[in-house]
Amino acid sequence: MENAAAAQPADRGDQMQDQLRTLVRTHHVSLLAQIDKLGQMIAGLDAADPACAEAVAETEGLCHQIKGAGGSIGFADISHAATILDDQLKSLVALGGTVTAGHIEPAIALFDDLQRIARDTTPESSTLYNADLSRR
Repeated sequence: MENAAAAQPADRGDQMQDQLRTLVRTHHVSLLAQIDKLGQMIAGLDAADPACAEAVAETEGLCHQIKGAGGSIGFADISHAATILDDQLKSLVALGGTVTAGHIEPAIALFDDLQRIARDTTPESSTLYNADLSRR
């Protein structure tokens, strides 16, 4: 009976690890989809469009979500790249209706960096994927 009791914590730890890995895999797919959507939004930014300021604000909002989601699920490189892009987009939001094509170009370059980093990740890249869940 003692052996069964001793095996339970290890089994529970393995079960928790499996659940965490499933969560990381699910969020990784979602994160990549959000980054693709962000790319579409950035590509659609048009300084000549009267609604550009609103589009920039919406784009910044999604980028901010990616920054937080990446960090929360253990993808520090994605979170860091999204932070830099988010700061750039916030500066565009601050410009309001005076955004020019020249202002948008750095955001496109920063998005390209974010996308490259994201494409190089796998669920196993997350610091949580192999997290030690044992209680010491």
